[in-house]
Amino acid sequence: MISATKINPVVDRLNSVLDQGDIPAPYDRWGARLLAHLTKPVQVVVTGLAGSGKSALIEMMSAQPVIGQSPSMPVTELAYGHSLRALYERADGSVTEMAGFLKDCIPPEDAIRARQELPDTGLIGQSYVEIGLRGSLSHMQMTLEAACARADIVIWCSQEFNEEEQQLWFNVPDHLKDHSMLVLTMADRQLMRGVLPETIARLSPIVADEFLGLYPVATIQGITAQTSGETINQSLWASCGGRPLVDLVQKQVKQGRSADIDRARVFMDRLALRANQFVQADDLSSPTALAPIEPQQAKTPDLGADAQTLELLSEAVDLLQQQAGIMLDTVDSSDDLDPDAILEGCTEAFASLAELLEIPSADDPAACAMREDVQEGEEMLMLFQLERGEDAALDAVTLLLQMRKELIDKVAG
Repeated sequence: MISATKINPVVDRLNSVLDQGDIPAPYDRWGARLLAHLTKPVQVVVTGLAGSGKSALIEMMSAQPVIGQSPSMPVTELAYGHSLRALYERADGSVTEMAGFLKDCIPPEDAIRARQELPDTGLIGQSYVEIGLRGSLSHMQMTLEAACARADIVIWCSQEFNEEEQQLWFNVPDHLKDHSMLVLTMADRQLMRGVLPETIARLSPIVADEFLGLYPVATIQGITAQTSGETINQSLWASCGGRPLVDLVQKQVKQGRSADIDRARVFMDRLALRANQFVQADDLSSPTALAPIEPQQAKTPDLGADAQTLELLSEAVDLLQQQAGIMLDTVDSSDDLDPDAILEGCTEAFASLAELLEIPSADDPAACAMREDVQEGEEMLMLFQLERGEDAALDAVTLLLQMRKELIDKVAG
C-alpha cells in the first residue's frame, strides 16, 4: 500500500483522525470505508470481446508494453508495486510469483488471474484491469457485472460494437456509463479499408446515450509513439488517437479523486461539529427512533425559529419518519436486499427535505442551520452512492435516521 501522504495530505489527516479512535458509530465505519477508498488506486477496467485489442490498449495507455497476449487469462492487472514482478493467482487460491514481465513468463496452467507490478509512479493513483468476455451471452453478462462492480472507469474495446456487444452493455449501471468510453481499436485498418467514417456515423447516436465518448485508436502506432524513443513522439501520439483518450481518462481520474478528497473534508468537518451529538447506530434503528413526536412536546428552540419554520421542521420530521420507515421495512422484509433501490429512496428523501426547507426565509437561523445540515447529509450520501453495496445502503438509512433525530432536537428544543 502506498502511503496516504503520497496521495493527498487530507488523506493523511483522515488516517490520523481514525487512528486516534473514540469515533462514535456509525462514523467509525464511514471513515474507515472512505479511507480505504481513498488509498485504493482508481480502477480503470478495460473490457470487450475476445480479440478486441484490450491488452494492446492497456500497454498503449500506460506506456508499458509488458503484458503480452494471454487469451486464456480471464483477468490481467497492471498496477504499482515496489519491485518488478509478475503474480499469478491459481485455481486453489495460491499465488505464484515470477520475476520480470508477464509477456516473458509462462503462466501456470491453472492460473485464473495475472498481475503485473511495476515501480512506476504513474501507476500509484490508478491501475488497469483487463477483463475478457467469452463464452455464452449469459456467462459474458455475469463476467461484465463482476467487472462493473470493481470499476471506477470502464473502457470498452471493439472494432464495430455489434448488436451482441450493445446487448451486453445495455445493463451496465448508468453511473458507470457516465465514466465510460467506447474505443474502436485498430482504427488504422478501418481507415485503410475506407469504413471508419461509416462506423463512426453508425455508432455516434448510440455513444451519445451510452458512453462519455467514442475514440478511434490505432493502438500499435500509439505504443510506438509512447515507447520507441526517449521522449514521446507527439506527432504520432496525436495522429494515432491515443492522446485524446488518455487525456480524458486522466481527467476523469483527477476529477474523481478530487471529489473523494472533498468528501473526506466534509466527513471530518461534520465529525468535528457533531462528535458529541451522535447516538449509536443500534439506538437509531430501535423502534423508539421512529416514534412520532407528540404535539405537547414541541417548544420553541433557542435558534429563534418562527412559527412557519417550526411547522415546516415538524413536517420534515414526518417526511423523514415515513421514508425511514419504508427503508427499514424494505431491509427487514427482503431476502434479496436491493442496495440501489434503498440508496435511491434515501436520495429522494434528502431531495424532498432540501426542497421543503427552501420555503422559510433565508434569514431564519433555524432554517439556515438545517439547510447546512441537509447539504452535509447529501454530501455524505454521495459517499454511500460511490460504495453502492449493502453496507452503504444500510448506512444511508442510518444517516436518514440521524438527520431525523437532529430535526427532532430542533423542534422539541
